[in-house]
Amino acid sequence: MIDKFVNNTATRLVAQFPNELPPFGITRYSLKFIFTNVIPISLLLLIGVFTGNLSNVFISVLSFSILRMTSGGYHSDYPELCLIYSSVLILSIAEFGGLIGGFEWICSGIAFILVTVYAPSNIENQTKILKKYFKYLKYISMLTVLIGFLIQNPVVSLAMLAQSLLLVRLKGGEVK
Repeated sequence: MIDKFVNNTATRLVAQFPNELPPFGITRYSLKFIFTNVIPISLLLLIGVFTGNLSNVFISVLSFSILRMTSGGYHSDYPELCLIYSSVLILSIAEFGGLIGGFEWICSGIAFILVTVYAPSNIENQTKILKKYFKYLKYISMLTVLIGFLIQNPVVSLAMLAQSLLLVRLKGGEVK
């Protein structure tokens, strides 16, 4: 649904403003980025404002996203489902992260083990980074979890644990 909407919108915009806009591919990419990243994050932060939980929503989005960029993880076949799953997960982490207070080191330890074993996971078609550099993504992911551990914030720890759980492939292992 998002892909179809973005394709149709990019086609119409480029046809209507051929001299003002870049080619179709660039316009489509820009629109898809806005619809799959900027709008959902803005809506999450807006929900955080309305629920009085903006700081935890912001911390949850930031922690989850930073680790996600370097570690990869499960991707839904449908962008719409991915947006729903991610939004519910991030809001849940923001709302209930405080409940794990005192257990940050356990969450961070499990996240570190999972990142060390599985990162990067399912990232091949999600990045332009060459496969020969994937080992550096693992190291950056491990460093990110260690920094999260040092912060000792329950929302950060839970966000990193949730993201690291998405690295585990349930349908068999990766071919190395």
